[in-house]
Amino acid sequence: MKILPILLATALITPAAMAQSFGLPIASSASAPAAGATALSGGAVLSDTFNLYGGALSFAPVSRLSLFGQLGALDPDHGDLGYAAQGGIQFALPLRDSAVDLALRGTWSHFAYDSNNGDVSANGFNLGAIVSRDMDLISPYVFIGLNFNETEVKQGHNKQQKDEIDPAAAFGFLLHLGSEFSLYAEIAHVDDLAINFGLTRKF
Repeated sequence: MKILPILLATALITPAAMAQSFGLPIASSASAPAAGATALSGGAVLSDTFNLYGGALSFAPVSRLSLFGQLGALDPDHGDLGYAAQGGIQFALPLRDSAVDLALRGTWSHFAYDSNNGDVSANGFNLGAIVSRDMDLISPYVFIGLNFNETEVKQGHNKQQKDEIDPAAAFGFLLHLGSEFSLYAEIAHVDDLAINFGLTRKF
């Protein structure tokens, strides 16, 4: 009978788990970075089931290719304060005579927190494409992709896993405050709706 609470907990927790590991925020246009370009950002991801507060660092070792990492504090509605970490890669495609930029983006993510129903953790992989257009004051962007997620709820010696694949979508914009700073805001959905916002600085 001990497995029944684990099954119920997995059913209740999984929607929140999906939202916490779907590679957000995007907070980036698809334009090609120059080699050596570096950016720092900080912000929040807000949804009905959790809040996430953290920062990110991105670096372009070569032109068109960006590596990024994100670390944050996870505040779930049904659990104790936990953590979330992500890392990934973004590559801007070499388009000619195009009014928009196109980039491919892949993100690995992990989170963990404790709840009354057990220890919750998940690993996810998000893969998709960003389309954007850079203008003087604003850079709107759209992300479309898929999210692959494995969630585990563990209580004592009992554990339950659940795998899911969901479509991922985000729409947002960067509001440029000069050449270094930008505000970002986006709305996204992967099994749950999320609002994301923050500040980015380029070096």
